[in-house]
Amino acid sequence: MSTTAEQLAGSAFINDLAPEERSLWRFVLTVGLGATAFVLAAVLALLISYGVLVALAGWPLPTSPGNAQALIRRFLALAASDGHSFGDALQLIALAIPSNVLPIWAIIGVAAVVHRRRLQAFITAAPKFRWRMLAAGVLLPTLIIGPFIGIGQWLDPAHGTPPIISVSDTAGHGVIYVIVCVLAFLPAAFGEEVLFRGWLLRQLSVLTRNPAVIIGLDGVIFALAHFQFGPDALLERTILGAAFAYMTLRLGGVEFSTGAHLANNLMIVLFLEPLTLKQPAEAGVTTSALVQYAYLVVSYVAMTELMVRWAPLRRWSGADPPAAPAATAVAAHFS
Repeated sequence: MSTTAEQLAGSAFINDLAPEERSLWRFVLTVGLGATAFVLAAVLALLISYGVLVALAGWPLPTSPGNAQALIRRFLALAASDGHSFGDALQLIALAIPSNVLPIWAIIGVAAVVHRRRLQAFITAAPKFRWRMLAAGVLLPTLIIGPFIGIGQWLDPAHGTPPIISVSDTAGHGVIYVIVCVLAFLPAAFGEEVLFRGWLLRQLSVLTRNPAVIIGLDGVIFALAHFQFGPDALLERTILGAAFAYMTLRLGGVEFSTGAHLANNLMIVLFLEPLTLKQPAEAGVTTSALVQYAYLVVSYVAMTELMVRWAPLRRWSGADPPAAPAATAVAAHFS
C-alpha cells in the first residue's frame, strides 16, 4: 500500500511532463514573454474596464480638460471607497477583475505555446474537465469553513455588517451583487489555479518530486505574487496556495482547488469585506490567526481526503483517476 506522500509524488497531474517542459531555455522564454504578455494584457484590461465604466456607470470620456479632471476625480473617489455601496462595489469589480483575469490568461497562453502543450495539460489529468468536482470544491469549504467564519464574525465585537447586506439597499441588489461576484470571481480563481497549480506546479515537479517541497514552494510563490508582504497576509496566502497545491496533486487536476479558491473569495466578499483598491492594513500573526490557519489546513486536507476516500463522492465527482500515464524519471532535470 503506497503512502499519501508516494501518491502525491506520483500524481497523474505531474506524471506526463513533456521534454519541452523540462527545458530551461523554454522556461526562461516563458517567463520573459509571459511578462511582456502580462503588461500588454493589463493595458487591454484597463481599456476594457474603462469602456464598461463609461457604458454602465457614466464615467466621462477625456474629450476636454474638464472631462479629464472629472475622470480623475471619479477614479480617485473609487480608489478611496470601502466598497460598501452597491454602485461602488460593482464598479470596483468591473475595474479589478479584468486586470486580474486577462494578464493571468495571457501568461498561461504563452506557457502553452512555448511548452507545446494543450491547455488541458495545465488543468487536469482526467479525459475532460470535471464540473462536479468543481461544484464539490465550492460546496465542501462553504459547509465546513463557512460556519467557522460566521462564528468568528459573531464573536468579534469589532466586526462590521456583511457586505452582502451593506452593499444592497434592496433584496434585488443583493441578488445582483451575488451573481456578479460569482461570474467575476470564477474566471479569476480558475486563472490563478491554472497558472499556479497548473503550469507552475508542473515546472516545480521538474526540479523535485518531493511533494512537501513542491507544495511549500508553490504556496510561497503564490503568496509573494500578490505583492502584499505583511506577515499575516503572507502566511495566509502561503497556506491557501499550499492547500490548493495539495488538492491538485491528490486529485489530479485543478477542478477542486478552483472550487475551493472560488468559495474562499466569495466568503470574503460576501460576508467579510468587499473588494477595494485600498491596501489592507498590515496585521501581525496573532494567536487567533494561527488557530484559524490551523483550522484551514486541517479542513482543506480533510475535505480533499474525503473526495479520495469516500467511494460515493469519489465516483460522483470523477475523482476516480484514469490510468496514470507512465511516470517520467524521478530524477528529473532541465535539459
